[in-house]
Amino acid sequence: MKLKTPIGISALTRTPVGKQGGALAGWQAHELLGHVLRNVTERTTTQVDEVLIGSVRNGIGNVGRVGALAAGIGVDVPAATIDRQCASSLEALMIAAAKIGSGMISSALVGGVESASRCPWFMEKTARGYSYAEPQPFRIQLSTDEVGDPSMGETAELLADEFDIKRDQMDEFACTSHARAATANREGKFRQELLPAPPRGRHPEFTADETIRGDTSLEKLAKLPPVFRKDGRVTAGNSSPLSDGAAACFVAGLDHFEKHGCKPDALLRGVNVVALDPKRMGMGPALAIPELLEANGLKQADVDLYEINEAFAAQVLAVNHELKLPADLLNIHGGAIALGHPFGATGIRLVATLVNALKQNSGKRGVASLCIGGGQGMAALIELA
Repeated sequence: MKLKTPIGISALTRTPVGKQGGALAGWQAHELLGHVLRNVTERTTTQVDEVLIGSVRNGIGNVGRVGALAAGIGVDVPAATIDRQCASSLEALMIAAAKIGSGMISSALVGGVESASRCPWFMEKTARGYSYAEPQPFRIQLSTDEVGDPSMGETAELLADEFDIKRDQMDEFACTSHARAATANREGKFRQELLPAPPRGRHPEFTADETIRGDTSLEKLAKLPPVFRKDGRVTAGNSSPLSDGAAACFVAGLDHFEKHGCKPDALLRGVNVVALDPKRMGMGPALAIPELLEANGLKQADVDLYEINEAFAAQVLAVNHELKLPADLLNIHGGAIALGHPFGATGIRLVATLVNALKQNSGKRGVASLCIGGGQGMAALIELA
């Protein structure tokens, strides 16, 4: 949970996030990944030992390897794809840190990718040959039926029930996320992390997150119907949208940076993973963050900024019911409700946004955290170098 020696992070970059069926729909997942990996390699002058990529629905066939080859990375550089659901790219970062810390490798490219627009659909294989039964869509399980395997939206509804979170509270949180993201976009706060996607098909150069709705309002959000329960409170407006995007960075030991005469942008100081009831998966950050801080001898007030992935407004509100983080330190540039949630890429996207926000606000230390489908949570402690 506390790294024996910190790991350096540099060249954090991401595509703008596209909505499902939007500006990035013409890109295959490996192409999005190759685009950001190529940029990172151009900004780092040293050879990398391995490529570690997070992906959830696009990981079939090792998209990390295909994306690395698409980026022009040598055929002699190994690559792997990792799935820890929404924290997949943060898991890739943790694995890279462990390998570097143990001396197995000295450097790595770490990232993540997801294309909701292009991810494959799966069908159940019949139990018997020549069955007359129609094939059924295959639902990927995140838990067992005995333990409970609700949809992600239902877990948000369950937390809303548990913490008595009202619909107007969720909509207000979502509205704030969009307002903050729109302001940050307008003021160029994302400029350092964004890598435009060149024109493709009918879409011109893609330069800004497509999912931000700066003109949203409580009145507009109140008109949206519930999605997961007939009488529910979780809507498309107070949930993160299905998205397309990729993110990547370069990581290495501090001796590697010193040897090559360069300096990292940030340091990974610690990482923590927890597990809990899958029905309460959204509470993962409420467990992961305090444990991470304690392991590193820190108190909540020692952290300048927090990035908690906004899978659902209800989920972040429930987490903060427990953590009681100041609103002006949490997701200050908006979160996934506005910025989108390309599952495999979001972990590194959070780190990129956090590092730039710390620089822009004279901060030093931040925490990035996500809930994880199936009942887990993950948090990373980041410091500016």
